[in-house]
Amino acid sequence: MNKKITFLLMGCLMSGVVASRVLTPNQNQQSGQIPSGYAELEFKLGDGNWTKQIYLPNNPKNNDKIRISSTAGYAAYLDTSNIDIPLESIQINRGNTFDFIYSESLKKWRINSTPSAIVDNSSVQNIVSNQQIIQRVHLRDGAWAKKIVLPSDVANNTVMLIESDAGRDSSIDTTNLLFSSNFNLKKGDRYWFVFNQRLKKWVPEYIKPRQLNVSSVGTQLNKTDSPLTEIIFGDGNWVSQFTLPSSAYDRDRVIVKSTATWEATISNQNINTSATLKLNRGDRYEFMFVKELAKWILVSAPERVIQAKDLNNQKVPDPKQPVTRVKLANGNWQSVINLTDRAQINDKIIISSGATWSSTIQASNNLRQTIQTGETQRFVYTSQGWQADSSTIDMLLVSSPAVAEKLGANAAKIRLIEGFDLTNVSAENSNAKFYLRNVGYLQYKTPGSKTLNNVLDIGRVDKVIQNERNRLKADAIYYEGDEEGCGLAYLLVNPNSNYMIGSGSINCGITVLRHEFGHNMGVDHHDTAGPARGLEHPLGSTIMGGNSISYFSSPDLFHPKYGYQLGGTNDRDAVTMINKNAKAVSLFK
Repeated sequence: MNKKITFLLMGCLMSGVVASRVLTPNQNQQSGQIPSGYAELEFKLGDGNWTKQIYLPNNPKNNDKIRISSTAGYAAYLDTSNIDIPLESIQINRGNTFDFIYSESLKKWRINSTPSAIVDNSSVQNIVSNQQIIQRVHLRDGAWAKKIVLPSDVANNTVMLIESDAGRDSSIDTTNLLFSSNFNLKKGDRYWFVFNQRLKKWVPEYIKPRQLNVSSVGTQLNKTDSPLTEIIFGDGNWVSQFTLPSSAYDRDRVIVKSTATWEATISNQNINTSATLKLNRGDRYEFMFVKELAKWILVSAPERVIQAKDLNNQKVPDPKQPVTRVKLANGNWQSVINLTDRAQINDKIIISSGATWSSTIQASNNLRQTIQTGETQRFVYTSQGWQADSSTIDMLLVSSPAVAEKLGANAAKIRLIEGFDLTNVSAENSNAKFYLRNVGYLQYKTPGSKTLNNVLDIGRVDKVIQNERNRLKADAIYYEGDEEGCGLAYLLVNPNSNYMIGSGSINCGITVLRHEFGHNMGVDHHDTAGPARGLEHPLGSTIMGGNSISYFSSPDLFHPKYGYQLGGTNDRDAVTMINKNAKAVSLFK
């Protein structure tokens, strides 16, 4: 859970640092790169003396101090790549002052702020907000409390660092945290939280993992005592099989990783998948305990990628991870791909082809399919052996010449293909049973269209587009132009070839294609009464609910970082609707 994010920081961090030297952008050749070599320095922004991007010194000494202050009307942005804070950047506005101190042990700059007062030996310490946007709680011997309660009367996006150097253990009260994970505080622990006003919850942005050698744990981890536990395998630190706890606190996570020479197995016991979980050198698995399922779910796993030319006897080897990928191309081709007879239920094999020639995919249970150039096909192992787990939907991409005029011909095509590829990534992330195949690119403007409504009305009957569609046997059409609007498509709860067209404008980003295609597949917005809808959430909304994360809604999916469910039964389930329609759409042409 260490992915960085960006927030608008409106507060003021003052620690009493008095800079011995003041430097401005104009004195620094209009550069925002603050130079090294100063024990104490203030970098001061003002109107007419401003730079947009600021970077702290790259070669500081231990305990060097930097203050950044601004009276400028324009916002500046501080890069955090060498700062110990889980934000992508810090926005600095008029009136802001931020103090930093360099830690040689961390090899990072740290926020230099006064921590909240702790009454030593208190059973419960209610943290009082100092109204700063970045706040800090530091437990230590002489300033220790058994339990820490975070405030709820803080501004949206307030950042809170909680760390402990105390000899005694503490805990963080989970009442106003996103989930009631096991937030114990031991010496050396560090937690970063961000307050979300809509949820009225503190959201964990970074958790320092509690690391355990598997040799000290044994073949089963009996319990977790941290929201994030890392189990480490290595040579001389190894067991042949490892099992996760039968229960844990809600949304506790366990990472299992290895540098060992020998292969180990992660048991499927207590996990919501029966797929193969082999652990080899360089592998990393992440699991999260979901209280309502009473199971660990697989958040991420390594994938084995095999080039077709490297297959022995044209056969895919036995799975070592839940997903095995096979790639075909000219010079990397086999006429036949045989799927292994030995696999575990839920194992998947994904085969992609860029080869000119088709190949036959077959298995011992009489499965036999042809894969052609541009296709991706997925197969899942079941109690009846390998079964096809995806349909190929052929799409004609249409780009208005107006886009090429504005972006250039190559950029116009690349932009459209990026949106197309992102749709396939999102479908696979969501376990949706389709892959799009690009069967043609047509540069053409729908005659007389000024709005995307016009595009749909004209495009679905236009002879040029429809003739090209029929020639290429395209199941679906997507048009991108500069017409008014952002994106528009027909909502097809029941598949209809005559209306299988979506549209987008370069007024908006490349994620429009996956959203509009979702409408074509029968899914409506989160705020409608349709039979299948997206999910809107303050921490990230699914493709049909705000389109900020690469997932269609489904009750079987959980946000990989924050852990909340990405759908619900019945209407908050885009994936079920898409899967119901995918086969029929793939047979349109």
